[in-house]
Amino acid sequence: MRQHNRVRKHTTPAAGLGRGGTGRQEPLAAREAALQALMRVERDGAYLNLALPPLLSGLSPQERGLASRIATGTVQHLNTIDWALNLYLTSPLHKLTPAMRNLLRLSAYQLLYLDRVPAHAVVDEAVRLARRYGHRGVAGLANAVLRRLSAQKEDLPWPDPSASAAEYLSLRYSHPYWMVKRWIERYGVTETESLCRANNEAVLVSLRPNTLRTTAGQLHERLSAEGVEATFSPRVPGMLLVNPHRSLAELDSFKEGLFTIQGESSALVAPFLDPGPGQMVLDLCSAPGGKTTHLAELMLDSGVIHAADIHAHRLQLVQRAARRLGLSSIRTLAIDGRKIGEAGLPLQQCILVDAPCTGLGVIRRLPELKWRRREEELPQMQKLQQELLEAAAAMLAPGGKLLYSVCTNEPEETAVVARSFSARHPELKLQAGPDRLPGTLSTAFGEDGTINLLPHRHGLDGFFIALWLRRSG
Repeated sequence: MRQHNRVRKHTTPAAGLGRGGTGRQEPLAAREAALQALMRVERDGAYLNLALPPLLSGLSPQERGLASRIATGTVQHLNTIDWALNLYLTSPLHKLTPAMRNLLRLSAYQLLYLDRVPAHAVVDEAVRLARRYGHRGVAGLANAVLRRLSAQKEDLPWPDPSASAAEYLSLRYSHPYWMVKRWIERYGVTETESLCRANNEAVLVSLRPNTLRTTAGQLHERLSAEGVEATFSPRVPGMLLVNPHRSLAELDSFKEGLFTIQGESSALVAPFLDPGPGQMVLDLCSAPGGKTTHLAELMLDSGVIHAADIHAHRLQLVQRAARRLGLSSIRTLAIDGRKIGEAGLPLQQCILVDAPCTGLGVIRRLPELKWRRREEELPQMQKLQQELLEAAAAMLAPGGKLLYSVCTNEPEETAVVARSFSARHPELKLQAGPDRLPGTLSTAFGEDGTINLLPHRHGLDGFFIALWLRRSG
């Protein structure tokens, strides 16, 4: 799944959404930035990784880190926080204003999960922000509720795990009940607990060097010279990991096209297709372009990549990335991937179907997805994924390779899709391709050659990958 919701432009209401004006006190900077980001996530349906960075301008690295930790942690633990707050509210949390609701949430997150922040400081700053965004009455409410929560946080009435493991894990690790219930049926209680825990862990930002311009070692040195501390990924060779609290797009090395920001699991996908220089490649769901540009680099920017996507405006992201990275082999094509046969393209030697999906494998990075996805979406996604694969199969040349990937591990979008597609296409054979996966990740291979990367097993985002080869005869 490739999914990036832009934060819509809007005028700033008088209720304190502006950053300037009435003498904002610096100790509130991180928490106020987190508050505004949380309000935009709730109000606009924005994604936190896009809503928060513009609000961090001018903050110290420590404040940026705190704001990110508070905002991300609040979204990650949303249903647990709401449950805990409602224990001490006389009226439901949802009846409060968005500002007060999210202020209580971020303050409760600090009390429940950030022991290094003194409780009295959390409460005092919540009261000060409540006065800024509300009035004296709601400031008193914040003071009373948060003090009670702080005093009783060690004695919260958690569900009995022996009576309902799903209900207990859902609240203890803050995941939707339906999701936890499915995972228990598939993995068992112990492994589901490990998966939920892994989904709430902080993750570093991963960088893929542009191998046409630099190497991992050279990029490491360049980032160090720019004041960015990077480490080499222990799981995916050639990738670098950095702290997420710095705006990487402002670096000269980024502007010069020396790297792409891409998840480690995502960076494993394109090498499975193994496109050669001069080949013709189709990326059926291209935007925002991370895998597209990776394919171009693997091809030494020689040949043609048809980068298709249903959203013309999102193809601008692909075009901008190609220009920044100095790639000239990418040709964008605005079309519904299911209708790619109408584009007049010749048969392709390599096709990537990085299909839309629920994205439940990347909720470490996009925790909002936990609360926005519904179980009934799974059959809808499966239908779309099957249609995209059928369209791709019709465009595949003899001897060609077809690669399917999704950032989820739900069977309806992964194993069921691959199995039913294989059954309909005996002329296509599933390929294992073990040389394309680092040895430390060998346990991700299934018996049929498909790959299931899982956060708690492999330390990576959840991904599913399947590769088919069309027989030449």
